[in-house]
Amino acid sequence: MYCNKCGNKVDDNQQYCNKCGNRLIYNIPNEEINNQRFNSNDYTIKKNKSITIPVVIVIAIIILILIACVVISKNKKNYYFSEENVVNEEGTTTTQPVATGQTTQKGKYKTAIITDNVYSGISVNSIADAQKLISKDSTDQKKTDYPKEIIQIENDIIQKYSITAVNLKEMDVEFAQELENVIRKIYTDYPNARGYLTNLTLTNLDMSQSGVIALFMPIFMFGTSNTNTTRPWVIKTQIQLNAKYFLNPERIDTAVETSSKSGHFPKNATKYSPVAHELGHYLSFIAMLNHYNTESITVIDDQQLQDYYSIFKDFGIGTFSKRMLDEAHQNYVRDNGNIDFDEWRGQISGYALAKDEEGNYIYDETVAEAFHDVYLNNDNANIVSKYIVDVLKKYIEG
Repeated sequence: MYCNKCGNKVDDNQQYCNKCGNRLIYNIPNEEINNQRFNSNDYTIKKNKSITIPVVIVIAIIILILIACVVISKNKKNYYFSEENVVNEEGTTTTQPVATGQTTQKGKYKTAIITDNVYSGISVNSIADAQKLISKDSTDQKKTDYPKEIIQIENDIIQKYSITAVNLKEMDVEFAQELENVIRKIYTDYPNARGYLTNLTLTNLDMSQSGVIALFMPIFMFGTSNTNTTRPWVIKTQIQLNAKYFLNPERIDTAVETSSKSGHFPKNATKYSPVAHELGHYLSFIAMLNHYNTESITVIDDQQLQDYYSIFKDFGIGTFSKRMLDEAHQNYVRDNGNIDFDEWRGQISGYALAKDEEGNYIYDETVAEAFHDVYLNNDNANIVSKYIVDVLKKYIEG
């Protein structure tokens, strides 16, 4: 069994993760997960009403939630953009500026935004209901000391690009505006990307993820319904931005510039690169949904359950990502001559050959780095990246 927050392996009877301290929601009866009810009629939070469910059904529900959370955790931890700096005991990262050669300490940065709220006992009848719940969870956090300039930028992103919820509260206004420019360019080039991403938000990551700059989380179990099966489920698909970096843009500059010069990231990477890279994962996810003829995963009901488990498993293992890479590799070999598959991928960047903790290649990192390279360098991108992005576009547009 795995923690649904950090992916750490835990014992069956644990209620809290011994690595990050997260409450393990799948080891607690469903009605105790969150003692709030979201009513889809008036969109106000109310106390849950207790529901009597036969023991057999309860056991079945727990088994299903266990399966879902294991799959969700596996998907969650693989798709991120990270640096390779060393973290010291004080929780600060030591970086080496190129110009001066002096070591500097970057202190802790936190956001007040809560990204892991979970609702149980909700009433959801449509994607619109689910989106209202996600939106309300976001807007409820904007009622106190929230900068008006940032709210305006967030609203622009929500309205222009159909992202359900955006939370950038403490971010520098100019930096937030430039991030919107990154999103504008990508959504202009990929108009079919609209409508799938539910959340773009700052987040606080624990020390085990201290080097993660940004991450794409395709599946987060955000809400379970007041039914015997707990479905429909509400799923968030989100890009999270580590507050430690995004509230300190100079830190990203140093990390990304160093990694780009070493070949770990594509050439010309900037502090906006993490968002472009994670949007590459997002586009790859959309391509896979199109392959499965699935228009949305925001709401999962009983009839769709098996199909969604297949999608979750595919993206977690990387089956479809590998399929796109194989197709791009065959196209390249046809036009340019034979080359080993891994050597071919490695021409993009070191990060294109990223592996998970078990030593398995994360093929979607190759796709995301190819997209990242083409975003940064356009016609001057590595030819391998261009072949991969051509296949990616085919599945998104198809």
